[in-house]
Amino acid sequence: MPSITEEKREYEERMNRLMDKFSTVLFVKMDNVRSQQVHDVRRELRGKAELLMGKKTLQKKIVENRATRSGASKNDAAFNDKCDELALLTGNTGMLFTNEPVSNIIKVLDAHRVKAPARVGAIAPCDVVIQAGNTGMEPTQTSFFQALNIPTKIAKGTVEIISDKKVLSVGDKVDNSTAALLQKLNISPFFYQVEIQSVWDRGVVFTRADLSTTDETIEKLFIEGISTLNAMSMGAGVPTAASVPVMIADAFKSLLAVSIETEYEFSEFNGAKLRADAKAGKLGGGAAPAATTAATTHAPAKAAEAPAAEAPEEEDDFGMGGLF
Repeated sequence: MPSITEEKREYEERMNRLMDKFSTVLFVKMDNVRSQQVHDVRRELRGKAELLMGKKTLQKKIVENRATRSGASKNDAAFNDKCDELALLTGNTGMLFTNEPVSNIIKVLDAHRVKAPARVGAIAPCDVVIQAGNTGMEPTQTSFFQALNIPTKIAKGTVEIISDKKVLSVGDKVDNSTAALLQKLNISPFFYQVEIQSVWDRGVVFTRADLSTTDETIEKLFIEGISTLNAMSMGAGVPTAASVPVMIADAFKSLLAVSIETEYEFSEFNGAKLRADAKAGKLGGGAAPAATTAATTHAPAKAAEAPAAEAPEEEDDFGMGGLF
């Protein structure tokens, strides 16, 4: 049996201490990140989070030992399973331990984003487009543009790019011609940083796409879902919590239209005043009278803006009722 070195024991103790102390683990990508960037990130996160680098085989063994030891918690077992299932401990990644909100950590990492040139053999992390315009380069250097099929012309003794040209897409490998041209144009198109790939938070793993979800995104999807449910309920004639207010509002519009046509006055919801205002054209713009109660929502007033002569067309307006 190979002996375990003191260095490995110390590393295991440190990793176990971090896993006991912090509830959230961020798996961060470290490709092309400079050592100075790492130092700056560690310094700014001091007291908030700790970054742990190391061999993945050793990290996997430590995680596995925690999951199989006597008295292991369900959280340790689940963490080990997720690391295996999602291959979290692979590649050039680090583990960032924290109890802070992830949004606070993201702000720190984004603040240490460094601009870098496109080097030969590098994988493009983003699309690179060369903008149209004068390059200031001499006509003798048009061969660089021809190699990349970039349309040019000679203007005032210099090379001018006629139209925008994408030279790299996400995932492309930078070749010699592209790297040389970008360098001559003094373009550094890439940005590198400590980048979050996934997050373990008390038994749940969030992907990189999940982290981009905002409260506004959730609210928009929620409203779209309610609108779809309401439309289906109205179309099928099945009352639901979402459609009943709209159905009541549509029914009230019909009653108001009938009242105007038949000279019948009703007292509910101040119907007499609504009828008089509708006939006098005072409901323009959809503003509901102050006396109208909340039971009418704000849809009845909108329906009542039509003149009396157009009342038969109220059936065509059956649907959302202006609620959404």
